[in-house]
Amino acid sequence: MIVNIYTLIMLFVAFLSLFLGGFLFYAALKMFLGSEPMIPLETKDKFEQRGYLVFLVACVMLSVRMLAWPWFYFMLQSFVSEVPGAMCMFGVTQILPSMVTFLQIIKPISFFMMGGWLLCYYLDKSIPTTPLVRKNVLLLLIVCSILLADSIADIYYVLRMKPLMSVSCCATFFDVPLRPSAMIPQAIFGRHFQKILFIVYYLTNIILIALLWIPLSKKWLSLAPLYKKIILYGQAVIGVINIPVVIYAFIENIAPRLMQLPYHHCIYCFMGNGMVPDAPIMLGLFAIGTFAIGWIGILRLFCMVTETQIVTERLLVKVHSLSAFCLLASIMMVTIHLILT
Repeated sequence: MIVNIYTLIMLFVAFLSLFLGGFLFYAALKMFLGSEPMIPLETKDKFEQRGYLVFLVACVMLSVRMLAWPWFYFMLQSFVSEVPGAMCMFGVTQILPSMVTFLQIIKPISFFMMGGWLLCYYLDKSIPTTPLVRKNVLLLLIVCSILLADSIADIYYVLRMKPLMSVSCCATFFDVPLRPSAMIPQAIFGRHFQKILFIVYYLTNIILIALLWIPLSKKWLSLAPLYKKIILYGQAVIGVINIPVVIYAFIENIAPRLMQLPYHHCIYCFMGNGMVPDAPIMLGLFAIGTFAIGWIGILRLFCMVTETQIVTERLLVKVHSLSAFCLLASIMMVTIHLILT
């Protein structure tokens, strides 16, 4: 185990999350099994009072736990000087690679699910009758399951992390001709994939931002239900397509240009080596903007009932604005950097 301030804080948060997550899972499961789809009025107050503490603990813990995702990369960066041969975070990821891969997958999933639950809970508490309390308990069970897996993985990784082997440089993976980030776009766009990928990056983001702005306009209310569905499904589809487009565009086009290293495609160097200090902000804005599209889907799926429709529509406007702003800010930061470099 490598002992520094980053690992100690990560362990503290992980153990706390494991303890509170276990309590929340048990309490939420007990509440869900002890409730009925239609809670009688005479028992509803008792049910809500019992759940108040559970939801309060969940809000505090999930809000703190959401910071574990960026903190994980701060911790990896702190390991670079401890791992022989490591020049950036990529070298660190070669120790316990399966666990690092699992953590890099589950942490954004955890962030997304926790954000979705917090929005649903905020919406439910804004209605005096709290009509979504049972759905929130069910969603909390799912979130707690993911949270427990994430916390256990954090503890296992930090305790087992021992730099006993020398690792290879990131160039041996990111800068070889047969790297995955080049082969996949090349198979789709052909030999000159980098130029086409750069155009597609701007095109998909601009279309997505435009689709996100439509529900914010006054004409949205007058649109036919069919057109509304087309726009909402379009947001979801293009939002999913935009994820690999942005990832490959950053690796193949944006990161090398902004680092002023035209043949170096390491995304970890881009994030953590300080050559582009605001690189984590660009990527973070993209992540939040993309997650917000998913949160829109969660709100429409779980929260669009008769009692909450008006409040849900208001919250959806805010989430649409958040998504559009974050995506626009991300591509604006990229564009300004490209102009200045």
